[in-house]
Amino acid sequence: MIDHLEHRSYLIRRKGTFRIATSASDTEDNIMVRVGAASDFGIGNASPSDVTHETRGTIEEFLERASRSMIGVDESDPLAVHRALESTAPHNTSAKAAVDMAVYDLLSKRSGEPLFEYLGGSGDGSALTDITIGIVDEKETVQRAIAHCGEGFRALKLKVGLDLEDDIRRMKAVRDAVGSGIEMRVDANQGYSVEQAVRFCEEMDTIDVVLVEQPVDANDYAGLKKVKDRSSIPIMADECLRTVADAKRVAAEGAADIINIKLMKSGGVFPALTIDEIASDAGITTMIGCMGEIQQSIAAGLHFALGTNNVKFIDLDSHFSMMDDPSSGLVFEDGRLRVSGLPGLGMKTDLD
Repeated sequence: MIDHLEHRSYLIRRKGTFRIATSASDTEDNIMVRVGAASDFGIGNASPSDVTHETRGTIEEFLERASRSMIGVDESDPLAVHRALESTAPHNTSAKAAVDMAVYDLLSKRSGEPLFEYLGGSGDGSALTDITIGIVDEKETVQRAIAHCGEGFRALKLKVGLDLEDDIRRMKAVRDAVGSGIEMRVDANQGYSVEQAVRFCEEMDTIDVVLVEQPVDANDYAGLKKVKDRSSIPIMADECLRTVADAKRVAAEGAADIINIKLMKSGGVFPALTIDEIASDAGITTMIGCMGEIQQSIAAGLHFALGTNNVKFIDLDSHFSMMDDPSSGLVFEDGRLRVSGLPGLGMKTDLD
């Protein structure tokens, strides 16, 4: 039975300003959670964002309440864990994700397996990840793309959505600069109208872009489907999909080719597995993404992806831009992000 839950908050500095179509940031709040049961413990992490409508304060408030409501819950029963989390307060998905991944860390450490093996996965514990380039001018976009390729990245995710014509020029300049061997993904963060998105996708088809993420407003499911039906490039749903119910809607309406799963949006590994299953049953592939997260929750996302068969794309890169990360253990080599191989999430943190 769970007998204690504690948390610690961190304000993490970014190495530089990160700008997307809807916001810009120089720092990120992260809140690590330690869940204990007798002599066993696990650690998770929450990262608030506008997408989940959370702040550092709301997460801390939720976790204070959870430190009482979670006591006595059977940690080996994920349904019981999530019922207790839902009874603590509605919404608060990244706070719930932190508790969820701490419990999974605990259980897989207890079993002596890395989490991805505990979930039924196999393999060498690594996957190709992209690195994201925020919205900057063409010259700096190209410079960053070349630099990241020099660092070993073989996939780039580029942010667009503020200026259609400028976006098209920047993407074409990057393709010319990095060549055909680098995978390019694009995220508009709801920045376009339907017609703009369709035109953008037509232009991106000429430079071998592999996906376009959330090109239109999150509430415009019909518009997203229109873009998907008119685009030869796979269209990904992100901001419009947070819950299991949202996943069912996207699947039922055929609104997207790919679903971006983020543990902070879904509420943790357990709900993410359900979303991935819904997508798989509908013939929709998935990507695991992230918010402004440190390594601890990035590791949970990677283990989740390695523990399933339907995750095609890995977008786990936020920790590369963080300074003074209080967690460590992930390895990056030859474009691939690798878990440590130790039981659980396999990480070292301030809360160990």
